[in-house]
Amino acid sequence: MERKETRFESIIESLYISAMGQGILLTSSGKNGNPNIMTLGWILVGGVYHGHPIAVVAVRPACYSFKLLDEVNEFVLCIPSPEIADAVSFCGTKLGRDYDKFKETGLMPVPSFHVTPPSIAQCPVNIECKIYHKQRPPHYILTPEHRKSPLEEQHTIYFAEVLGTYMTR
Repeated sequence: MERKETRFESIIESLYISAMGQGILLTSSGKNGNPNIMTLGWILVGGVYHGHPIAVVAVRPACYSFKLLDEVNEFVLCIPSPEIADAVSFCGTKLGRDYDKFKETGLMPVPSFHVTPPSIAQCPVNIECKIYHKQRPPHYILTPEHRKSPLEEQHTIYFAEVLGTYMTR
């Protein structure tokens, strides 16, 4: 498998199409090096931080990835192809503390160039990110449905600089 670096701006449309369809995969890994995959339903992008584009994601404390993101402040956003829709669904419905999602789905981790968490071989685009800030939102900005849950169960918002964007050829 050959990966070619590409400009982040060139993949933004496919990022949003994937998020609106089946979701986007996020890989993370903890201090012990064990990787995890979760499915995200949305992502925000834009701006520039130290000359790099910004990616913003949100993760709930109940997710295994939440713990891993606290241990290693990096992640990879992996844009899936339609052929791995079942794996994307599995990663969005099962907990990483209960399953080795790479093993269960057959997705293949490959070393990333700039961050510790792996990229996913079957994803045509992998976006390597380093977290520079995390923020628990104030209760008043949450949607009415989210305000029904206790604040300690609410998503943390992670702001990250994009260090590299790679397409599989």
